[in-house]
Amino acid sequence: MEPESGTSGRQYRLALRGNSLNPMIDAATPLLGMVMRLSTMNSQAMPEHLFAQVVTDVQAVEQLLQEQGYEPGVIVSFRYILCTFIDEAALGNGWSNKNEWIKQSLLVHFHNEAWGGEKVFILLERLIREPVRYQDLLEFLYLCFSLGFRGRYKVAIQQQDEFERIYQRLHHALHKLRGDAPFPLLHQKNNIQGGRYQLIRRLTIRHVLCGGLVVLAVFYLFYLLRLDSQTQDILHQLNKLLR
Repeated sequence: MEPESGTSGRQYRLALRGNSLNPMIDAATPLLGMVMRLSTMNSQAMPEHLFAQVVTDVQAVEQLLQEQGYEPGVIVSFRYILCTFIDEAALGNGWSNKNEWIKQSLLVHFHNEAWGGEKVFILLERLIREPVRYQDLLEFLYLCFSLGFRGRYKVAIQQQDEFERIYQRLHHALHKLRGDAPFPLLHQKNNIQGGRYQLIRRLTIRHVLCGGLVVLAVFYLFYLLRLDSQTQDILHQLNKLLR
């Protein structure tokens, strides 16, 4: 379905679910694209029933993952992370001013919790103990981080260095599973037709200032630059998929 013209109805919807090497990311791509699209719109342009539409789409994604054989606990964890990511974007971009988010959130609707910014990182600590078993879910969370999700670190700005360490630790765990190849989280085939939306860059890895000639510092800078390149590759692939 192509997105409708104007500002009513299901304007935000994306006509794609295409061929990610990670089925979980593939299923969530339309909703991730919706977050990126609506972050560029003012609240007056939002569809009136945006919240209800997103609830329906989250349920559809959940059903799709069930059909693909994911275990129930993984699906619940995925939904928790997805809802927290969308809620953070909604509150951060003023969606709640004109939509049902001012009354409740996705996390309240699906999990009866008001805020998941802390629990997502507790969940990450559990998942990363079994990276092979939870690889798809860890890659999905890594993508959410790359698209700007911060959770508890959204309000604890002074702890950004701690978030960077967590992000790098997750990257390292996934890198061990995939080897030297770049993270192929998204894959675009020539025959995939997507929406007409363009992603806005949400994240750039903070570059380390070159202040010394110490060999260890040089290697550390090289590592961060490589991590930035792989993150931008993910955004580039998602950008192509939503174009």
